[in-house]
This record gives sequence, C-alpha cells and structure tokens, in this order.
Amino acid sequence: DIKNGHVSLTSFQRTLASPEMMPQLSSIARLLGPRGLMPNPKLNTIQPQDQLLETLEQQQSGISNYRTDKEGIVRIGIGRGSFGVDKLMDNMRELMNEIQSIKPESFGKGKKGKGGSAKGTKYYLKAHLSTTQSKGSVLVDLRTIDPTSSFFMTDPL
Repeated sequence: DIKNGHVSLTSFQRTLASPEMMPQLSSIARLLGPRGLMPNPKLNTIQPQDQLLETLEQQQSGISNYRTDKEGIVRIGIGRGSFGVDKLMDNMRELMNEIQSIKPESFGKGKKGKGGSAKGTKYYLKAHLSTTQSKGSVLVDLRTIDPTSSFFMTDPL
C-alpha cells in the first residue's frame, strides 16, 4: 500500500519488523530510509515476531532515538510547546541522565592509548535550545544540564 501511494508515509512515525519481513521491505526501502523509518537493529525496531507487540508498547511509551554526529553533537527534540514547563524539564532531565549514563570512559583529545580522558577534558562543551520553527537558539548554562553538577536542573542565579 505504501508503494502504490495508498498509505502516506506521514501517517506513522516508526516502523517495526521481524527479521523475516525485512526482504519484503527492500522494495520500499528507498521511501522509508530517507525519512528514518526503515527498521534498524540499532534502533531496536527489528524484533522476533513474538516480541513485536512488546516492542511496540515500549516504542509508544515515549522512547526517543538519538544519534551523535562525528563531532559529538546531539540533536534531539525534547517535546512540544504544548507540553508545559514541567514536562519539558522532565524530558530534559531524562535526556541528560541518559547521555551521562552512556558516557565513555575515555573521550576528548588524547583518548587513544590512554586509560581515561586527559585531565581537564570536558564532556559537555556547549548546549543550545531552540524551537523548531524559529531563528537562532539560546545558549544554556552548562552547570544546569550536567548531571554531575550541584546546579543540575536548577536556576543558577
């Protein structure tokens, strides 16, 4: 139905598939891929048939997938304006705690061949918040979004 144009690709946000279904999706991969809808084991969207319903429930519970580019920049939405301040703050807190939990043991310059990061190497360098359809962004005080800081998710003033 997607191939024939009967189902719009904008009508869904994520696709799940079992390994057996993947060869059938190859004919529409060029439609799904550029939109980020192609099932992918890294995103946990390819599951055995008996686990598809459980995975669907997990995916609908609000899981956001994010990636970093080669410079380590993370771009991810934390919510909509209609969420309200408390919900947006909760989403930001969860995101930062998740990023902190997967922090590698060594990062930054000089990481190769050493057991840890160079002294004084910072994990967070800058943070900006912006809306989807606006110009510019707001620079965020790093102390307020770093889970290791005593100012985490507080007003620094």
